[in-house]
Amino acid sequence: MKFLLPLFLAGLLGATNSQVHEGCIDPPGNGEIADLVVMAIEAARPLLETGIPSLGIPPIDPFGPIPPVNFHIDVSGLRMDGTVSETQVRNLAQSLLLNSALIISTWMGCTMLMDSSPACFPVFGDGGFTLDTYDTGFSGGAKVSYNVFTDHITLKDLTFDVFFKDLKMEMECINGCGDMSDLINGVVSQIGPAVFEAVWNAIEPPLASLIQDGINYILKNISISDVINPDQLDKLHPMDLGNANDFVDSIMGAVNNAIVVADLDPALLPETSLNLGVGEAVLYEGQVEGLSKMYRGGTCTLDKVASWVFLYANLADENLQVHYQANVTSGSTTSVATIGASVKIVEAYLVARKDTFGLTTDIDQFVVTEFGRIDVDIDGLGLLGFMLEPLTEGVMNLVRDEITNILETEVKDLLQDILGETPWPAL
Repeated sequence: MKFLLPLFLAGLLGATNSQVHEGCIDPPGNGEIADLVVMAIEAARPLLETGIPSLGIPPIDPFGPIPPVNFHIDVSGLRMDGTVSETQVRNLAQSLLLNSALIISTWMGCTMLMDSSPACFPVFGDGGFTLDTYDTGFSGGAKVSYNVFTDHITLKDLTFDVFFKDLKMEMECINGCGDMSDLINGVVSQIGPAVFEAVWNAIEPPLASLIQDGINYILKNISISDVINPDQLDKLHPMDLGNANDFVDSIMGAVNNAIVVADLDPALLPETSLNLGVGEAVLYEGQVEGLSKMYRGGTCTLDKVASWVFLYANLADENLQVHYQANVTSGSTTSVATIGASVKIVEAYLVARKDTFGLTTDIDQFVVTEFGRIDVDIDGLGLLGFMLEPLTEGVMNLVRDEITNILETEVKDLLQDILGETPWPAL
């Protein structure tokens, strides 16, 4: 079972926000849980510089270079359209946690459009410039999801914004490098904020996602019951665990029937090719069997918050079978191979909600949380037997991706329909 608490973060000024994020439980989470998240942020700070290679998270201090970003400014007597490229953000590890300066260093190729004329005028040419902010802080918000079965919290939907007292912009080749340098000097104080806003809007989403992953990497090793006493935990989840077990059992029966009717068992898999380094494998006539054997994989619970009833469910499927034909080629040699794979177990987590007044049903979350052992059997490689290992690895990754995609899209849609058509137990 999971539920959401709002979390509000503030830097420099220590400001707080009383607004509750949509989907969160009131009151705001500014007690022990908020302190725990702040501790995780501090613990994650070194990871900003080192990254988390095991999760595929690169170092993000410095962050970048980011793709080219367009900006626009329109002031008295000048309309300016430009592009910044090779942008890097430095000192994130300090600015987020120690409230020190955030420095953005960029190199820009820029053209000017004067008085809406269709002609572009090179004002000072291409060159580097820097934007430095001083007395910089940040504010942000996120939802905290608490799973009582694992006793852990995770951060989701993290967003944050930056604010600063002063911004200084320095341009290379601004004096003597163009006929309009005096004009540019006169409006540089207005150019800086426009460029900063454009760059920040471009980097905030991916930056927030990477930081959220780093924070959750820390939080996954912290048990909430070690931080919050039992009385406080009872107040956070006053519900009857397992009260939805029978309901989910009946739902899964209907879902499995719908999977068969929708021709998803067996489910056809698209033709694809695998680059094996020393050759290539084209896989076709693929299918996966066993998707209609899903079942309740653990405790399932219903909880009511305001006018919403939430369903938290653990689902599973076992012994899925995958089949492919493959043309495997290396150089001038081609072998026709038969590929079979079996998946021991796949587990998924579901969060759904129903409006008790409007009877609207939505799935908030349906994700594969665990993928069990995958055994692969390949016959027919012949002279290309040396490609067995890379082909096996490629098939394992493909099987994992294809089954996950079917479950999180087509099966999720069927589950959504069944949950909307089936009366939920009264609380």
